[in-house]
Amino acid sequence: MMELIEVPTWPVFRRGLVVMQADSLESYVCQTSELPEFAHAPSKAAVLKRLRKRLVPEDRDLWKAGPEAKIRAMTQFDKGYLATEDIVRYTYTLVSAYVDCMQDKCITNPRYRRYFYSFQQAVQGRGSIPSRDNLDTLTGVNFVITGCSQSGRTAYIQRLRNLFGPPFRVVASSLADIKLVWYFPIVVLQWPSCGTLKGLLEQIREKFVSEIKDPASLAPVFRKMRGKSAASAVIAASVLLNVGLFVIDGANAQSLKGQIRDILKFLCRLQGHTNIPLLLSCTDVFMAGAKQLDSDVDAVLSGRIFAFMPMAAPPDNIEAILCGRSLHDVTADDLDKLDFWYQFNLWFWKAGLLSPLLEMPHGLPKWTFKVCRGRIGWLAAGFRALHERLAWEPELLKNGGPSKEVVAEIFEAQLQTYEPACRAIAAYVEDPASISRPAVKLYLDHLPFGAGTILAGLPTRPRLGGGHV
Repeated sequence: MMELIEVPTWPVFRRGLVVMQADSLESYVCQTSELPEFAHAPSKAAVLKRLRKRLVPEDRDLWKAGPEAKIRAMTQFDKGYLATEDIVRYTYTLVSAYVDCMQDKCITNPRYRRYFYSFQQAVQGRGSIPSRDNLDTLTGVNFVITGCSQSGRTAYIQRLRNLFGPPFRVVASSLADIKLVWYFPIVVLQWPSCGTLKGLLEQIREKFVSEIKDPASLAPVFRKMRGKSAASAVIAASVLLNVGLFVIDGANAQSLKGQIRDILKFLCRLQGHTNIPLLLSCTDVFMAGAKQLDSDVDAVLSGRIFAFMPMAAPPDNIEAILCGRSLHDVTADDLDKLDFWYQFNLWFWKAGLLSPLLEMPHGLPKWTFKVCRGRIGWLAAGFRALHERLAWEPELLKNGGPSKEVVAEIFEAQLQTYEPACRAIAAYVEDPASISRPAVKLYLDHLPFGAGTILAGLPTRPRLGGGHV
């Protein structure tokens, strides 16, 4: 049975006829009969709305529900997201670059059509991989997000994945010569744990094969994605499958031990041939190390950079700012004076599991900061544990609770795995010279950008891309 599907959203607008049988391949890949359209975000406010995600479903019945219902409601707690103004602006720029690139790569454009076919010919051994110089209208750019571990980079990437949507294919009568066209709006990869280019190429191949499910139609491409011609085949497949955005997450200090130069040079080559926008997510120390490489990898590292910084401690004069008022009565200006850490704590507190009449203890953000050191990832994990405990033990909310001791106990128990890293962060903030070099090496990804300079006096400097440190 064919039904009309329409997804009137940005940046990818899809519509057309689709086979809706649950057991059909078409229902899995969301096949449509019309080519997609690509539209810019209508406003910054629209970006904010799409990025934001509640921690639990909006349901007033949860306020008085039993612990079992509250625990069930928290299954998606880790996927909740609150975007700052700077993140929204950065995302608007990213979406704009993505849309411009995809609009230029329209399969109905005769010039791009020749470019598209040239990749098919290259895969079949009837030509070389063409350069983007053959299509000067392409406008892809690179983006880089940096920050210490637990600063929120991966959570942001998860929201981008949701924003751009899953892969789909188009089978349209207007494309008789091509028959069908695939679209991968976003491909999210991890920096290969093995540290090799081969590992990255195999990961890309697995992403494509697992989504397509029926790789026979692209068998020549997938065969070449292993072996000596793997890199060229991945480039060709990225064009033939209309990849809109590549995201590489997880580059950290450990990544500097691997074939970092080979991987970054491949990413430069990929971008040079296809101009597909690329988003690299890395820790501060990775960026500092990668910048020591040759200039032939600068194209990947010099994109539009956004730093996910640890949040500052809440102000000492909280009660002076509140002036005896309830948090419900605080103005937006005064809330800004409390700064981001306080605002994020308030957002987690008001997740939707507690009655609005239960006000957050005014000092709670100070208590959580002492444990989390401004890391939003640790704050999210701690608050989930706190809400679970409050669900089972609501008596902890009496007398303006939970108390400082209860909050500290819950957060420290939840984050006990990271306790050594927390100590290293605290020591570095107090006095960078007081932290030992072994501790710096062990927790580099958790420390600020300049921490790596402490290692400058070591007898052996890191050999980037040499396979060891």
